[in-house]
Amino acid sequence: MKITKSPSTWVLISVLSCTCFASGFANTAGGNPTSFTKTYHVNGSIAAASDRNSGTAEAPFKTIQHAADLLMPCERVLIHAGTYREWIKPPRGGSGPDKPITYVAAPGEEVQIKGSERISSWKDQGGGIWKVQVTNTIFGSYNPYALNVSAEFQTYGKWRHRGDVYLDGDALKEVQKSEEVKVAPMSWHCQAGKDTTDIVANFGKANPNASLVEINVRESVFVPEIGGLGYITVDGLRMMHSAENWQPPWIYPSIPVQTGLIATRGGRHWVIQNCRISNARCVGICLGIAPNVKHFDEGGFGDHVVRNNTVERCGQAGIAGDRGAAVSLIANNLVQDINWLREFGGDEIAGIKFHMSVDTEIRGNLIRRVRGEKPQSPSNKISNGGCYGIWMDWCNQGTRITGNIIYDTESNNIFLEMNHGPILVDNNILMGGSIASMSEGNVIAHNLFIDCPFAFSPALGRWSAHHKPHTHLMVGEMREGIPRNDRWYGNLFVRCGLDKLKAFEACISDNNVYLAGAKKSSWGDRSSVESPFAPVITRTESDHGVKIEFTLNQDAVDATSPWVSAKMIGILDPSEQSIEDRYGKPIGVDRDIRGQKRLKPIPGPLAAPVCGTNSIEWQMTQASDSL
Repeated sequence: MKITKSPSTWVLISVLSCTCFASGFANTAGGNPTSFTKTYHVNGSIAAASDRNSGTAEAPFKTIQHAADLLMPCERVLIHAGTYREWIKPPRGGSGPDKPITYVAAPGEEVQIKGSERISSWKDQGGGIWKVQVTNTIFGSYNPYALNVSAEFQTYGKWRHRGDVYLDGDALKEVQKSEEVKVAPMSWHCQAGKDTTDIVANFGKANPNASLVEINVRESVFVPEIGGLGYITVDGLRMMHSAENWQPPWIYPSIPVQTGLIATRGGRHWVIQNCRISNARCVGICLGIAPNVKHFDEGGFGDHVVRNNTVERCGQAGIAGDRGAAVSLIANNLVQDINWLREFGGDEIAGIKFHMSVDTEIRGNLIRRVRGEKPQSPSNKISNGGCYGIWMDWCNQGTRITGNIIYDTESNNIFLEMNHGPILVDNNILMGGSIASMSEGNVIAHNLFIDCPFAFSPALGRWSAHHKPHTHLMVGEMREGIPRNDRWYGNLFVRCGLDKLKAFEACISDNNVYLAGAKKSSWGDRSSVESPFAPVITRTESDHGVKIEFTLNQDAVDATSPWVSAKMIGILDPSEQSIEDRYGKPIGVDRDIRGQKRLKPIPGPLAAPVCGTNSIEWQMTQASDSL
């Protein structure tokens, strides 16, 4: 496979632009600007800005938090260009889909909200080494340099701290001993005392007092203190530099509530769109639940839209959450460079990771460069501790994973762990890492798998629940994870097939195409096509997208597959439901990765592939109803 890198460009149209609400998701973005009853302005970059002003365009507020304190349902704050060093804590949410509270960047203006402060009082120690002593009052009651990144399911790097040091936007790497700084350019070390914190850093040839050097001082950037707020829209903001802890599922004692750089804290009907989120110490966007929030069946949490965001350089996960992602749409996001410094990790590292989500759709995302623990020598195997593209972990039901492109993950592209179906995986392109399962009731259709084997990891003795369809009401549990009741239809396999997959109960595989040495299953695939044809595959990357080209022969183009639909799949045990949307409406895989209507069900993610070169391009886009 040939890989090239194209110049950095920001493209505002996407070939993979999907109909995001085709599966029943309502648009809760708040309509057009004329629907707001009041608009406040924040413009902290101008001298006239003051929180004593009236908040008009002519007399804007200085801080976003002051506007947040005033906003009422059906009102918005228009934030103008500048750098805002705040933790925004919304005190209230909207009151309905037509009455949200909206935080939005002014059109064409870059708004940066940072959990850091600039430090320009470094003392030169010689040899590129600089030192600073800061008073702990800068941190308030939360000093991230006195707190470790440490919680359940973290397996390495627990000595590291929640703070970070940035030089011109790039994070330096923390080292454990002060003497290590001398031999490690772009590194730092800290010692926190009762009243002051010392930080020593190696900036190489840079002068930190003449450059932009920042340190984390706030746990989060946009998270309410009150759980359960609803109808909040966050649109077009660039947010960075949070100092939250490692985030396992919230039921564990060290984490009373999940958080991140931006977090819904058990809220409902949030829209997070068109944002650029980076350098979260652990989690970029957290959709976790909070212990004081009502049960899902009572309308308590979930139902979010997270779309068209770039989420990058996060230490643990790009988008994650326990239960709070229920009935949510995660669409057209670029998630990349997770655990990129390999500082700490464990069994929560992923581009997207959800626990116990019901009726969640993950659509049209590009996920790449998810890292594990660095091997100690070239001969050592990477101790991954996760590093998956999409990880559906424990009790997820009614999930659809569709139209995503995933590659360059150091473990599985997709991991389906301890779920009881149905999970529909369709129209995706997975390259390299495997698709792994210890789940049942998976429907895997019209995907392109390139060097992507199926990996089965049995989980005997574990348990997880299944739900009454389209609720979080647990109605039973299973004490093993085995891929029974799986369906494989209309997939394209290149170099790796299903020949190593054992025959499990009620599994069916047929009408797939196997190329370049990929082999059929030994227990199915009677009508599948197997050809020695070796496709030419090219992946051309840019900072904000990718173009994948692959050749097909006539055998692949002429192959047929049945229409994959709820009627064809039938009711799956033990969930007692088929592939259907959040309202119970049957789903049919009748469109391709681009959203184009299929005239006939040809294997693979394209509605009309050609004999020769086929091309699929993903570029970052913006939501059409942003303002």
